[in-house]
Amino acid sequence: MDKYYENGLLDLAVASVSQLEAQLSEQKPDVIILANGYGEVTEEQTQLAGKLSNALGLKVPAIRVENADASGGSAVFSAYSLVKSGIAKSALVVGAEKLGDFPSSHLNDVIAQNLDEEFSYRAGVVPQAYAAIQMKLYMKKYNLPREYFAEWPYQMHKNAAENPNALLKFPVERDTILSSQVVSDPLRLFDTSARADGASAILITNEEVARKTCETPVKIEGVHFSNAGVNLRELLSVREAVLPWREFRPDFYEIHDSYSITAAMILDELGQERGKSLYSLDQLQVNFSGGLKARGYPGGATGVYQVAEGFLQITGTFKGKRVKDPRRGLVISMDDLGSTAISIALSR
Repeated sequence: MDKYYENGLLDLAVASVSQLEAQLSEQKPDVIILANGYGEVTEEQTQLAGKLSNALGLKVPAIRVENADASGGSAVFSAYSLVKSGIAKSALVVGAEKLGDFPSSHLNDVIAQNLDEEFSYRAGVVPQAYAAIQMKLYMKKYNLPREYFAEWPYQMHKNAAENPNALLKFPVERDTILSSQVVSDPLRLFDTSARADGASAILITNEEVARKTCETPVKIEGVHFSNAGVNLRELLSVREAVLPWREFRPDFYEIHDSYSITAAMILDELGQERGKSLYSLDQLQVNFSGGLKARGYPGGATGVYQVAEGFLQITGTFKGKRVKDPRRGLVISMDDLGSTAISIALSR
């Protein structure tokens, strides 16, 4: 994860797939699914999946999934559905996004297109303003001080400092977090996640192919999808997406922490004590990658990153901070404000 000014989106996508060279030499995928949220605006390109297929030399069906920052989880949902149904034996899922080439003013305009066209985007509202309202309402509901939310970036930067692939590989003190630039009161700079360039690739197969291509395959127990819309008080989409996993008991989580308030609200829906979960981060194995906050936030590629990192944790090959005895993990892929959520359960 970084800002790759010298590389284009397809360059990053091809480089990520190269990490699966051994598996792909054993089994060519039946389909390619590309997760990309903003290619029309950032790359001024369409038909990106077909172009990726040609660049890889793979003459198979290629489909691009666009669901803003939830594109990665949506792509995994699509690939899982194709394999589970028997339409495909294997699906190559690639998440790729280029967001590091632009100043914040332009990038804010790009991501604001996720909002309602008539009443938000055309009025000049940006997602950070909605996150600030969510934070204010949450503070009032649970009688919390502003300092409560500093716990999340503090912990994420500690985790990212151990991750060689993180964008922000440095710890940060709580005082620095609390005194950082105001983005939209009470939301501060360290409450937001660092958007960057990134690409990640995973191979989703049936059990027969998995045994041939991987010594330590990880099972996708299931994928659940919810579109519940933006709610300033609750993440209803996350609530619906995690409902089937109440008895799953994951050892770790990878969640979509686009903002500190988002992390708190997701942990609430995962069964942590509401209004207190950020005080208990030392007892939770969550976002050991550093999360979107410090590992980096590659737009529509994010969900693919999360699943790949979950795989690495379960197989004991993650290069950063490792989960203790990881047998089960739960990934929450989401868009910036939680209109859409996808839960992906992993196990060994």
